[in-house]
Amino acid sequence: MKINIKFHSILWVVAAVLLSFHIVSCSEHIEDWQGNVATGSILLSDNSIVSSRGYDASRMTAVGVVIGTRADSIWVVSTKNLGQYAYLDTLMSVANVSADENTLCGIDNTSAILKSERKSPAVGAITNYTSSVKGWALPSIGELRMLSANIGTIEKVMKTIGSDVFLTVPYLSSTQDGSSSQTEELYVKCISLHSGYISSILKTDSAQVRPILRMKRN
Repeated sequence: MKINIKFHSILWVVAAVLLSFHIVSCSEHIEDWQGNVATGSILLSDNSIVSSRGYDASRMTAVGVVIGTRADSIWVVSTKNLGQYAYLDTLMSVANVSADENTLCGIDNTSAILKSERKSPAVGAITNYTSSVKGWALPSIGELRMLSANIGTIEKVMKTIGSDVFLTVPYLSSTQDGSSSQTEELYVKCISLHSGYISSILKTDSAQVRPILRMKRN
């Protein structure tokens, strides 16, 4: 059975990109996950969601896999690795980007980076990502932790639908290192998905990028 989901898409307008979705509070934490759509369900190119058992490659195109839910929201990871990119092209802090490792607010962080007009190769790779589904963002470290916590289930589904494998290299988040004002300026959080180990790298260093999408239930 297909489940139809509404979501607010991102509109990229000229150089100053505007995000035209409802911003959801960064106070939403990992421990609040709940919902009826199962982790490992598959997002299709028509914005519907099916179970892994209901997926038919001959007539369906998968674009992502559900990694977790909370109340009226569903988080989906893309089927594609986009490559290795730096968070910024210079070392500086970005206003209104959460430093909380638990918040599920990659879309808010991505919006803040875009509005700051800082040059972000990682965010640029996501805005240039070709997909029939819109609204992809650079995930927060909390969202990547959600993915890491369910990596076994999600990897099995990714193999079933022929998606890019999760690599052993660190994956880049949109979360700055908020240990101090200096670390917030210099460093960004990364995670090794299979171990769940979180580290910080210089914002000008590169790490693997995998988009995540937040969707609103009907």
